[in-house]
Amino acid sequence: MLASLAILAPVALLVGLVWTGSRGATALAASPGDGASTAIVLTVAILFAIVGFNVQHISSVSKSLDAQIRTSPLSRLELFLGTVGIPFSVSCLALSILSLTLFVPLSYAAGAPLHTLVHLVLFEVAVFYAAGVVGEVLMRVTRRQPAALLALLPLMASWIGAGIFTGGGAWPGIARPLGHAILNADVEPALELRIALLFLLLVNVGVWVLLATLLSFPEQQTFSYVGRRLRPPNSRFGSVLSVTLKRIGRDRSLQRHVLFVSVVAGMVSGLASVLLPGVAPVALGGVLLLAALSVSVVPLATYGTNQDSRWLWRSAPVSATTYVLGMVVSGLCGGILAVVAPVAAATAPFLWVGRGLPEIGTVAVVVMVILLVATGAGFLVPCRLENATEQILSYAVFGASLAGVFAAASWTAPRLAVLRIPEPLIGAGLVLTITGLVIAAAFLRENEWRKG
Repeated sequence: MLASLAILAPVALLVGLVWTGSRGATALAASPGDGASTAIVLTVAILFAIVGFNVQHISSVSKSLDAQIRTSPLSRLELFLGTVGIPFSVSCLALSILSLTLFVPLSYAAGAPLHTLVHLVLFEVAVFYAAGVVGEVLMRVTRRQPAALLALLPLMASWIGAGIFTGGGAWPGIARPLGHAILNADVEPALELRIALLFLLLVNVGVWVLLATLLSFPEQQTFSYVGRRLRPPNSRFGSVLSVTLKRIGRDRSLQRHVLFVSVVAGMVSGLASVLLPGVAPVALGGVLLLAALSVSVVPLATYGTNQDSRWLWRSAPVSATTYVLGMVVSGLCGGILAVVAPVAAATAPFLWVGRGLPEIGTVAVVVMVILLVATGAGFLVPCRLENATEQILSYAVFGASLAGVFAAASWTAPRLAVLRIPEPLIGAGLVLTITGLVIAAAFLRENEWRKG
């Protein structure tokens, strides 16, 4: 069954991408102005940055390697390319090929020349390696190597230089002329665009390799001193809650992830407030939901990261009910605390330019639903942050559960509205229902573990 899924899943993904791209190609090709084309390219950049950062985070050379690899006569460059560089490049190649299934129908409907797809692939690869640089920088900064921040200066300079060279401007960079070329909205100089993209790619790859090979590998530090002075209260439930939250807050990988999501949310929000003034509140709501989905790794991994401490809770005078409820609340509270920074980064640009805010109540309910479903999925399929296979399985269960929740909510909400039930009560009922299911799943998982 696993072999069949491994074969059918990529085929189904390709078919779905082609179908999606062909359906929206004509409408996007007929979009007036340059806002649509610039938004398309910036969306591609954001998605590639998120995926690239996650790939770099999983295949990091700083993770524990076998003693034979550590003592082998390999140079720093060979070690980096073997453990990070080659897997990173293969992932970039596969993702670029998948993206073409979306953009080939779009470029065909717009009548764009074939070389625009080559330009798009160059742009995607450049963004992917730029995300790898950002991941390396964040890892080294959180491990007391602040000199790594200097690597961000060539990235910003290359983006600004490529934008000025192609006439796109310093702020949108090369996104505007590349979007024009994809939608065939204007005649762009193909040679200048190609030179600028190659320059952007070479700078990003060069900085990525130099950062990893010139600077020494940072010491393996899984935990930080955040929450060190947090003392557990006298109650047993409070002890479970505080100890778990303290351990989550000390995890440096989670700190880097939340920091990266905050930076991405702030950039997306700033671009949306400037480029999409007509749908600013809707765009802000989308950014907030993207931030909630990105930081859902915190409640998703809470139960899994606590598995190696079960001996402590088994020997402690804590009942199963207290332990389960404490783990559920700590996972949810950890997700809420993690989403605060991205939300602040996303709302700051809109408040700065005076744009309107979305429906806070609706967004809050959806964010709470996302974090609750992530908490439940973390109990159903526990994952640890250092295990990529467990993360993939846990995210798959989380995605399926979230899709089922939203499908059920969209089916029941109109029928409850006909009965003249207020919308706040419907949202509260949805949250309470999901909370009950999460607690039930947590109890089933804990009882299964205790029997085993």
